Amino acid sequence: MRGFEGHIPRQHEIQRYAKNQVQASNFTDGESLKKMRANRAKDVRNGFLRAWKAYKKYAFGADEINPLTLEPLTTRNGWGATLIDALDTIHIMGLEDEFKEAAEKVKSINFDKNDGEPSKVFETNIRYIGGLISAYELSSDRMFLKQATALADIMLEAFDTPTGIPWQMWDVQTGAGSSESGPSTLNNLAEIGTYQLEFFRLSQHTGDPIYHKAAQRVYDVILDQNEPKKGTPYAVAGLYPIFVNINTGKFLAGKPNLGGGSDSFYEYLIKTWALSGFQLQRCLDMWNESLSGIKKYIVSRGSDKRLYMGIGDDEGLDSISDTFTSFFPGTLALAGRLLNDNDTVELAHQLLLSSYNTFSRMPTHIGPENFGFLPDGDDDSDLLKSQKAEIKKYGFYLDRPYYLMRPEVIESIFYFYRITGDEKYADWIWEIWQGIKANCEVDGGFAGLRDVRVGREGGLIGKQESFVFAETFKYLYLAFTEPNVISLDDYIFSTEGHPFKRSIPFNGTF
Repeated sequence: MRGFEGHIPRQHEIQRYAKNQVQASNFTDGESLKKMRANRAKDVRNGFLRAWKAYKKYAFGADEINPLTLEPLTTRNGWGATLIDALDTIHIMGLEDEFKEAAEKVKSINFDKNDGEPSKVFETNIRYIGGLISAYELSSDRMFLKQATALADIMLEAFDTPTGIPWQMWDVQTGAGSSESGPSTLNNLAEIGTYQLEFFRLSQHTGDPIYHKAAQRVYDVILDQNEPKKGTPYAVAGLYPIFVNINTGKFLAGKPNLGGGSDSFYEYLIKTWALSGFQLQRCLDMWNESLSGIKKYIVSRGSDKRLYMGIGDDEGLDSISDTFTSFFPGTLALAGRLLNDNDTVELAHQLLLSSYNTFSRMPTHIGPENFGFLPDGDDDSDLLKSQKAEIKKYGFYLDRPYYLMRPEVIESIFYFYRITGDEKYADWIWEIWQGIKANCEVDGGFAGLRDVRVGREGGLIGKQESFVFAETFKYLYLAFTEPNVISLDDYIFSTEGHPFKRSIPFNGTF
């Protein structure tokens, strides 16, 4: 495992990291600014409430609501994904009656049965288990922990494979595993490496190491079974291919990137290390190795002189990106502050500028799902005429121009607001929120937008996933609350936006 298992952090190292402050201490005071913040927070809260009331009226307890037709939808096992994903946001917003009503509904959920369809293990973890753990930590209601544990105990069946790497899908009734495309043993990087945060915390709360061990086993196997070798899918140390065979632990294919299928694997390396009180040194070692490769092969300057994140390894870069990658500036800035590394924070800032640019340059103030860029110095002869025109106009071209209320750009701007105390970042988020209200709000909540270049007139998409309540609204709201509300010095956010307390001690054992 290339030495990752050997470095046990010394106490003086842990103490040094613990002293590093994440949040800024120079937030601007003044009654007029405080009043503006409060009014903005109230406006976001009211928007959340309008959407929540529609969900409660037409689809309460369902996974989602179609905001255009008002139909309840079963998309995540039928256990109420929106209900559970939204719990901590409701609590943070101080909506006491709504929280009590939701808690009563959660109490009655039986995770032994679902809608009869295979369940996606990764989504079950980040939306359900993460949401329940966070609700428990914020409210101290042990019912939430009991439900999280009950679900996790069932979900451990998905880790019953020759390597311990989980299936992508599993059948709640039979325990049988599969991949999303059928009986193959394929899974992707994000969907094997996004349990570590939730399972570590669940082991802390229960005192049972089984969950933490299951998640850490994934690292054991991929490090033991794969050595970086030029000319193979895994060519650069720390830049992991997307696809892996769960029976062998071997990487198969998929050029490394920070977008969908990979993103939260890297996110959880640094965040699990931080949540462990800096005890899980291997997570930091893996993060540092990955970051080195990311800087060299993934980050690229575009023709507009901004820094972008593409898809790349030692064989070259594909200059295409998606909105998922926009989580990375925020996570990278968090890492920089945790490690007291100003160079990392500056790199994160440069990446943030290109992510925000995909939103700010649109007339809607909302960015696309996918976009492409032209690496600085490259010839544009392979681009379509329309792509060339958009690069000249925006600095990038739109590949998939729709918007599904995804939170990643807002999330990273939120981190920079809290890390720097600079009010311009809150203003950026307010601008985006105005665009969302103008273009996406409907009677049933908030719909997707078919083309961010056109706006509402270009058509809406009848989709409102649970992350709208768990992440998008939470980061919008926290950008305008007082900075001590869910401080980054006190909490680590999961990939689904669920805050976990940093103050729970860990001495290396459960």
